[in-house]
Amino acid sequence: MKKSLLALAIAAVAAASTSASAATIYSKDGTSIDAYGRVMAVYYSQDYGNGNTASNDGNFNSSSRLGFNFRSEINSLVTAVANVEWEMAAEEGETKSRYTWVGADLGQYGLLKVGKFEDAVKYVIGPTDVFEDAGCNGLLNNDDRRSGMFMYSWSHAGFDVNASYGTAKDDQQVDGAFWTARTVNGVTYGDGKAAESADIKSSYAFSVGYTTPAVLFGPISIKAGFGGAQFQEHEDADNYAGIGTGDYSDNAYDNYEQWAASISWGTLGQGLYTAAAFQTRSFDLFGNGADVVTGANDTRLAKANEYDVTGAEFVISYGFANGVTLIGGYNWMEVDYDFVAGGNPNNLSKDAKSSVIPVIAQWQIIPSLKVWAEARFDAGTDDEYAAYTNGVYAHNDENVFALGAKYTF
Repeated sequence: MKKSLLALAIAAVAAASTSASAATIYSKDGTSIDAYGRVMAVYYSQDYGNGNTASNDGNFNSSSRLGFNFRSEINSLVTAVANVEWEMAAEEGETKSRYTWVGADLGQYGLLKVGKFEDAVKYVIGPTDVFEDAGCNGLLNNDDRRSGMFMYSWSHAGFDVNASYGTAKDDQQVDGAFWTARTVNGVTYGDGKAAESADIKSSYAFSVGYTTPAVLFGPISIKAGFGGAQFQEHEDADNYAGIGTGDYSDNAYDNYEQWAASISWGTLGQGLYTAAAFQTRSFDLFGNGADVVTGANDTRLAKANEYDVTGAEFVISYGFANGVTLIGGYNWMEVDYDFVAGGNPNNLSKDAKSSVIPVIAQWQIIPSLKVWAEARFDAGTDDEYAAYTNGVYAHNDENVFALGAKYTF
C-alpha cells in the first residue's frame, strides 16, 4: 500500500471537518506538522434548535476549528503519528477539544491510535452525514466522540476493518441517552450532567466494509458494524431504577448495544452520489419494573425497563463541474419505550416517530470558500417526539432554514 492508513484517516477527518487540504508548516528529518482549520458564520432561522441557536429566535452563529497532524518516522515500518483538533464558538467564549490522539502508522499492517475520537461504528454511518446541520436526525446526530479510546484500522484492496475499545471515563457523549439529566418542576437532576452525557465503564465497536472500483458513475461501498457500552453502576443504582425515578442521572442506565449498516454509490460532489444508512441503539436500564411514577403534578415518564432508538437515512446529490452541489434526503427515527405494567400518567406509553426532509444547495466558490443555503422540512413528526427525547429533538416538527459561509485551509 503506497498510501498509508494515516493519510486515509486524515483525509476523512479533513473532508468531514474542513473540506480542505492541510498545509504543511514544518517538515524536516522525517518529521512533519500539518495545520488545518475553518472559520464559518451561519444564520439559523427561528426554532432551528438542536443546539444551533441560543434561543428560539433567528440569529447568526460563528465558530472556528483548528487542528494539527503530526508525523515522525521511527523506521521503515513504523511512523509515530498524532492529531489534535479544537473547536471555538464565539458565542460561548470557550474552546473544546474534538480530537486528541496519538498512534502508530504501520503502513500495510494498519493504524493503531489511542485518545479521543469516535468508535468504529462511525465508519459505517458516515456516508449519509453530508449536510451542514439539517441531517443526521436518523443517526442520533452522529457525534459520539469520547476520550480513553483505542482503535485499530486496516485497509487493503478495497476492504476496511476497524475495531475499537473504550476505557472507563466520566461525562462522555452517548447519543440517545436522553435521560441522563432532566428538569422537573424547576429542579435540575442528574449531578450537573447534560442530556446524552454519561459515565462509561467500557465500550466496544467493530466494523467492516468493501468499496468496489468505479461502477458507472462511481465506486459502490457497503459497510456494517456493531458496538455497545457498559455504564458505571453507582452504589445507589437500584434507587434510580429506570427513567423517571430518583435523580434522573445516568445511574438509571445499565448498557446499550448498537447495529448499523450503510451503502453508497458515487463520490460526493463529483456527479451523482446516493447513499442509505440504518442504525438501531438499544438501552437497558437498571431496576426490576416496580414503582411506576404517579401523581397529577408529576411531569416525569413512567419507568421503562428498556428502550430503542432506531433510524434510517437516504440521500441523493449531484455535483456540477462549477462547484455547485445539490443534496436532498430523508431522515426517519423512532423512539420505542418498553414500559412496565401500571400505566403512564403522561400518556407517553406509545412510540414516537420523526420524519424530516433535509435539503442543501452549496457552492464551492474556490477550494477554500464555500457558501450554502440549507433547509429541513417536517414530514410527519409526532407531537410527542420532543417529550420522548427530553427536548434533544425539540424542533423536528418545525420547517427551518439556514444560510452559511465557511472558509477553510
